[in-house]
Order: sequence, then structure tokens, then C-alpha cells
Amino acid sequence: RYYMPDDEDKATVQKLQAKYPTAMPYFFTQDPDYVTVKELAAKFTATGEEAEGLATIAIAVETMRVAEYLTPTLMEQLK
Repeated sequence: RYYMPDDEDKATVQKLQAKYPTAMPYFFTQDPDYVTVKELAAKFTATGEEAEGLATIAIAVETMRVAEYLTPTLMEQLK
């Protein structure tokens, strides 16, 4: 999910840019989401508890199948 940064997000982005000046700026607006994903994945690794809300490998594979199916149609429409 993505949303336009609010004032709090903008402040966070400025802080992260100062801390990590060589990082790509688009990472900063999604930093809270990355933290959540990493925490859920680490918890699953440590405890085996399902990481609710994270895509599984099976979901990723199905997503790639859909993308591969749609690519020729979308490429044709772009001509």
C-alpha cells in the first residue's frame, strides 16, 4: 500500500535521509512498513508463528503466474 506522505512522514524521511544519505529516497516513505515486515518475518523464524499479513511463497508464485499471463496482453495494449 502507498499513501502520500503527511507531515509526520516527511519529518521521518528527513531524519532517515540524514542518517542514510546514500540510500534511495523511496525507501524512506515505506520505512514503517519495512520494519513491520521484518519484525513479522523474524518472529516467524524464531517461533514458527504464522506471519499474518505477509505473502507466502505460494502466494508469490501465483502472483507471478498472473503477471506472466497478463504481460502479453498489456504489452499489446501499449503499442
